[in-house]
Amino acid sequence: MTLNKSYIAALSILVAVSLLFIVGTLLQAGQADSHETANTGHDRLFEVVTRTVTAQPRAASLSLRGRTEAFREVLVRAETGGRVAEAAIVEGSEVEAGDVLCRLDVDARSAAVGQAEADLRSRELDFNAARELAERGHRSTNQVAAAEAARDAAQARLQAAREELDNIYLRAPFDGVFDGRAAEVGDFLRAGDPCGTVVEMNPILVVAEVSERNVSALEPGMPGRVNLVTGQLVDGQVRFVERRADQATRTFRVEVELPNEDMSIRSGVTAEVILQLPERPAHRVPASILALDSEGELGIRIVEDDHHVRFVRIDLLSDDGEQVWVAGLPETANIIVLGQEFVADGVEVRVAREGDAR
Repeated sequence: MTLNKSYIAALSILVAVSLLFIVGTLLQAGQADSHETANTGHDRLFEVVTRTVTAQPRAASLSLRGRTEAFREVLVRAETGGRVAEAAIVEGSEVEAGDVLCRLDVDARSAAVGQAEADLRSRELDFNAARELAERGHRSTNQVAAAEAARDAAQARLQAAREELDNIYLRAPFDGVFDGRAAEVGDFLRAGDPCGTVVEMNPILVVAEVSERNVSALEPGMPGRVNLVTGQLVDGQVRFVERRADQATRTFRVEVELPNEDMSIRSGVTAEVILQLPERPAHRVPASILALDSEGELGIRIVEDDHHVRFVRIDLLSDDGEQVWVAGLPETANIIVLGQEFVADGVEVRVAREGDAR
């Protein structure tokens, strides 16, 4: 059967319309699926709340834990042997340089001095006689020199005997406090045995340890304030900063010198040292957002412009309670104030500004 031209044209139009309808429907479905997939991927990102903070000049302070320590401490030891005959200084008494802390028995030392004096007189007579005879031509130059040498040796023996006699007196080496007795009357001391301890308490030192990160900011002469556990608050200055680190702790010894005219500060008292450091750019942030990285370093998580998280190590400058001052952040930083404990370095996040968060 032969179809007429009108029927064929109508059938062609119907097929074309059907194809257009099917293609349009498929395209719309694909665009909808793509849009839904994009929305679903965005919704899967974790949302954090950020706050924008800007750096401000800040006078930093460094807080160190330490203890008080005597300026000088010496264990006074005997230079000769003997029995203690006198120990008159009471423990805790202030002493001056040269005060006798312990006195040993004289024993034969006085007699040794007398014998050395007599020997020197004899040698002096021999030398004078030899010199007079030499002037008359009855003695040679060598004989005079031998007599002179014998006299000089006698003088040296006398000096040694006198020093040995003086060694029975164990004296304070400097002004301070007789802080501990090690020998009583009747004890026998050999050379090197202790009599007692003398400490110099004015000025007094506060000794602390500073980390290798902060040591470069310290130098002798810097002012410091010390808060003692006894409640005393004393101003002083840095006296010494060690050049070599402790091999075990990698810290450096710092000494702060304090006045102690009334001797009210004792040695061994726990203290907090607060040192003022030069101004540097700093940010004031909540203490609750501070975190530690895998190496135990203190830092803060921020969100960069591409919505990725970055952990930034910081230095803690001061603590105002709930807020802290830190250094090390970019001049303007978007810090994560909510959700920082659930995100890691490099993760992409959705960002809600503080105040706009739902």
